[in-house]
Amino acid sequence: MEKMKVIVVDDEPRILKRMKRMVEEQGEAWEIIGAFSDGKDAIENIEEKSLTFDLLLTDVQMPELTGLQLINRLKDKMSFESIIISGFDDFVYLQSAIKEGVSNYLLKPVHREQLKEVLREIQKKIEIKRAEENEKQQLQRKAKELDYTKQVYLLSQLQVEDYSIEHKKKWRQLLGKGSFQLLYFSIDQNIKQTLSDEYPAWLKQANEDILSSLKIVLEEWSSSTNRRNWLWRDDLFSIWVLIEHPEQEPFHTDTEALLELWKENVRRVSKNTVTIAVGTEFTRIEEFLDNRKKLENIMQNRMIYGCNKVFWLEQLSETSEESKNHSAEIIKSIQQLLFSLENEEKKEVIASLDEYFKKLKLIRSASILEEAVQLLGMRIVNRWVELEGFGEERVLFREVISLTKNTSNFYQLKDKIKFWVLSVMERIQAAKRSNKNPIQKAKDYIQAHLGESITIKLIAQQVYMSPTYFSAYFKEQTGETILDYITKTRLKKATELLETTDLKIYDIAVQLGYQDTKYFSRLFRQWYGYTPSQYRDAHLQR
Repeated sequence: MEKMKVIVVDDEPRILKRMKRMVEEQGEAWEIIGAFSDGKDAIENIEEKSLTFDLLLTDVQMPELTGLQLINRLKDKMSFESIIISGFDDFVYLQSAIKEGVSNYLLKPVHREQLKEVLREIQKKIEIKRAEENEKQQLQRKAKELDYTKQVYLLSQLQVEDYSIEHKKKWRQLLGKGSFQLLYFSIDQNIKQTLSDEYPAWLKQANEDILSSLKIVLEEWSSSTNRRNWLWRDDLFSIWVLIEHPEQEPFHTDTEALLELWKENVRRVSKNTVTIAVGTEFTRIEEFLDNRKKLENIMQNRMIYGCNKVFWLEQLSETSEESKNHSAEIIKSIQQLLFSLENEEKKEVIASLDEYFKKLKLIRSASILEEAVQLLGMRIVNRWVELEGFGEERVLFREVISLTKNTSNFYQLKDKIKFWVLSVMERIQAAKRSNKNPIQKAKDYIQAHLGESITIKLIAQQVYMSPTYFSAYFKEQTGETILDYITKTRLKKATELLETTDLKIYDIAVQLGYQDTKYFSRLFRQWYGYTPSQYRDAHLQR
């Protein structure tokens, strides 16, 4: 148990010494942290040493400051219990002391049993106060954690196509009107790692190392700068950080300091490198989405300039136009190829490959050409590593990594790439054949995770499709959007809980993944024409 900290003040050395001894005799629960001969000396030491205490035991009549004056001066700055010791049986004075908030009083000479009894009462008050303060702090911490969870959920779910007026309101409610900056951390990969049979284990460990390092540094940086920050992951390769900056203050230096702090920390905990893309300062949700999109684009500068670098969005105009064009065009053609693969149309795949080859042929640097080919392989294989489509077999990835090293001319390179991509397509088709009913599998997943954060990306992973392709496929097969189906399923479950349980509306909302009860009630009414409470009442009256 934490000790009761006591400060004793008396201008008579003999009495001061005696009071200290008598308090210490009460057992280990009590600790004297200061003993002073007058009120002025007590205040100076308390302020200079930032002393915090539970009980002030003070004489009434002292030079410089009286006991009551001392108590009143300290009460303006801190909370504590107090006992007045008086040599005068002055009822009016003691009445005034009690009125000023003094916990108790003792008349000189103070007897041990008398002090013991008073301290026992004081101890109960202190313990109750501590328990109330602990409960208050826990509630505040839980409220803060809940707010942070809501904020991170909003940030991680925001996409350009999903942006709405409701998101804009939530942005203002959860994040306020501060000035922010977005940072994108992406784990670098090299040939040695990706060729290894231990690649999945390496990727998981690298992600954990980078993530834990970032959390430690952000906590240290936030404490020293008093700034808010938010961290979330897109996948095993990508980590996003949003940091808050005070208005009308230069933020570039602060961000550089944060990155230097992180680089120093990550060198100690991980052998991996990370490339970072840093956005510009913004205040509005629209600018957040714009920064996110641009940072994803400039991260591809790794293909041109290499890894383990920091790319600043504000300095993007200083980069070579030729390099930017190459990077953007290559990425665009790879994305189209990925979509064609998942669509399983061989003609589309070959057409996308032809476009990709046209972009490759324009490259005049052997190293950039090699990186462009390796990027194709990494983007395709990483998709299926994430979805567990390749399992432990690494043969195809080894082949694509070695293509440029074992090829004598561009036309031979084209043939080898084409053969490899079509082989991947066969694996995709095999994976989908083993998953005969993707719609039912998706519905089963939704049903089993109603109370969790369900995203299109998570559902698509269960059926080995990209989020975009899966959304279109679900709508085509069922006639409704995946988001409408999730809402319908959750609200159907809500009606069951309203009919068969006594759970509060708030508990039902949380159980079904809705942290905001008002939003849940409004949504329920839109679907059923009743609020949850009205629905329950109507059911009971049947």
